Amino acid sequence: MTRTRIAVLGGALALATTLTGVGWCGYQQWTAPSTSPEALTTYDPDDAREVTSIADDVFTATVLSSEAPRRINELDWAIYRVRVSAPHKGALHGTLDVALPSGSTELPNGHAYVFATFTFHDARDIHGQVTDTTPQPATHPTVHMWHQAAAR
Repeated sequence: MTRTRIAVLGGALALATTLTGVGWCGYQQWTAPSTSPEALTTYDPDDAREVTSIADDVFTATVLSSEAPRRINELDWAIYRVRVSAPHKGALHGTLDVALPSGSTELPNGHAYVFATFTFHDARDIHGQVTDTTPQPATHPTVHMWHQAAAR
């Protein structure tokens, strides 16, 4: 009878150890902090020529308003309604929406910027700011630099 008790206790101990291990693994996965995606770029985000070469459109526009944020491609985006005043690359014109990663930069109404954008595949009515770049204030030297970059 002693062997039977030892076998039962050994089995119970093995079962308890297994359940504890499985529980710990599940706990680790459920409580793991969510990670935010990181961008890997093959261009220098500070080089207007390189950014222009990968952008679908580069244009000067004035911010008209801040719109409701949207979730696009599993990321949160701040949306700005802008009026294009000068296309440098591409043929965008009129009023359109531009998306910037939420929390990246706040664009005040009435200010003009140079935007370098791409078109979202699942939200074609919105143009996203090129990854790791920010709209540049539309001063004469900045606009000239982007216009020259787009002309090459």
